[in-house]
Amino acid sequence: MSEQYNDEVSKHYAAYRPPIHQMILKSLLDNKPRFEFGLDIGCGTGVSTLALSPYCTEVVGVEPSEAMLNQAQTIVNARYLVGDGENIPLSDNTADVITFAGSLYYAKSDALVKELQRVGADKALVIAYDFEVQLAKFMQHLGIEIASSSSGYDHAINFSDCELLQELACEQGCIELELDSQQLAHVLFSSSTRYQRLVDKFGADGVFELVVEQLNQLAKLHCVEVRTYQSIYRLN
Repeated sequence: MSEQYNDEVSKHYAAYRPPIHQMILKSLLDNKPRFEFGLDIGCGTGVSTLALSPYCTEVVGVEPSEAMLNQAQTIVNARYLVGDGENIPLSDNTADVITFAGSLYYAKSDALVKELQRVGADKALVIAYDFEVQLAKFMQHLGIEIASSSSGYDHAINFSDCELLQELACEQGCIELELDSQQLAHVLFSSSTRYQRLVDKFGADGVFELVVEQLNQLAKLHCVEVRTYQSIYRLN
């Protein structure tokens, strides 16, 4: 995909992001006391770090990609560090809560668990969560079939097979979002794969406005299903 297309995808990604991270963490942490120090591993551009920040006095987002961190949003009580789950640039016994938002599939290893034991404070919580936004039916309405991914990616990956972490909860669920056609179009265009397919179908000129018009013909408001996967553990 050209640099121009990547720029367009980034604009749509920034234009509207459903608050799914916030909704999942609210369900897990709303009844918990405020944490002193939160750690978000594989934080990307900081969307998940922002979601964790209301529950902590201080948050650190760790991400191996400097390019991602260069685009990370500024958060009053958060900072970012280059690193990964096997090399966390923090002192021992630091983090009271540790989150993995869609990053555990890439990070899970024995070395990661050892590093969690090192940086985690006594009885620290470890949370792994992920989600899938169900968009196939909207792409089909636009005349585009999206094949199921064959990457082997597992949204439901967790630490339930790890004896060094005590499982407190492990759940799958569903969230329903109500989006208007413009918001839904931004979500559709925020994936490079979907963006390319939409441009191939409708052409590059005015494609966003055309898709919004097509979606409006379907409905003014759209119910979008999000499958969620979340698990929470305590470090032994």
